[in-house]
Amino acid sequence: MHARSVDGQFRLDPKGKKVLKPWKDDPPGSPCFHYQNRLGTGVVPVRLVSFPCSGNTWFRYLVESATGIFTGSVYNDKHLYEGGYRGELEVPDNGKTLLQKTHAFTYTIKQYLSDFKKRYSNNELFHPALLLIRNPARAIISFYKFTVSESHTGQIDEKHFHSEEFHRLFNIWLAHWESLVLDRLLGSRAPVYVVYYEELVASPLHTLRQVFTFLGTPVNEGRMRCLENHLEGKFKRRGNKHIDPYTPEEKNYINVATHKVNHTLQMLGYPPLPTYPDVM
Repeated sequence: MHARSVDGQFRLDPKGKKVLKPWKDDPPGSPCFHYQNRLGTGVVPVRLVSFPCSGNTWFRYLVESATGIFTGSVYNDKHLYEGGYRGELEVPDNGKTLLQKTHAFTYTIKQYLSDFKKRYSNNELFHPALLLIRNPARAIISFYKFTVSESHTGQIDEKHFHSEEFHRLFNIWLAHWESLVLDRLLGSRAPVYVVYYEELVASPLHTLRQVFTFLGTPVNEGRMRCLENHLEGKFKRRGNKHIDPYTPEEKNYINVATHKVNHTLQMLGYPPLPTYPDVM
């Protein structure tokens, strides 16, 4: 799927000046210190589709570190750019980034949920995609932390989860989680590979190898060995792991949505969702 040179590696942008050493804090001369990430050229656009806070930033770190090619986004997040995601400000389809993050927020969530014509005429559905799916109960909690703290790593007081605002947003966000997944599965005009966040956490390198098989991406074993010792990345959010802000009725809604998605996945030949202990 992706352009590569005769040595099996990606072609690098000859004019590209954006360079990042993912493991620059290692001792000089150590096996991982010399690796660099750069922009590519002639790379086929592939969307990284997910509900917000489903692990996409960490996944991008893993992919960039393993391949040496920057990933991009449709959002131009300057905070991520300054944090080392040097493909963040690139035009999504300019062939310089390996993946391009999108949450399908091409307009407001309410418009997205109500306007079926816009959803299915969206040109994003013509791109090959990696669909990253996380337990919606946990993704919604993380997204609310991001919304309130305005930070990819920020924490908030638990009292915020007992507010009317959280429970109002829960209904909107759960509907969007379900619609985003089903739209991509049922409406895509191009290949879709599904990645389960929980499996990525449990076996990151194995999951990456499967993803690279889908992408036709060469595996750099030296980088993979280095990544095994540098798995975390910079944008990991900590704390409140066991918070449960949901009412019994909301947990039932989560169950309904996850069962609907799970049924669709299996109907299309994908593996079932992981078991989500807090809702299933």
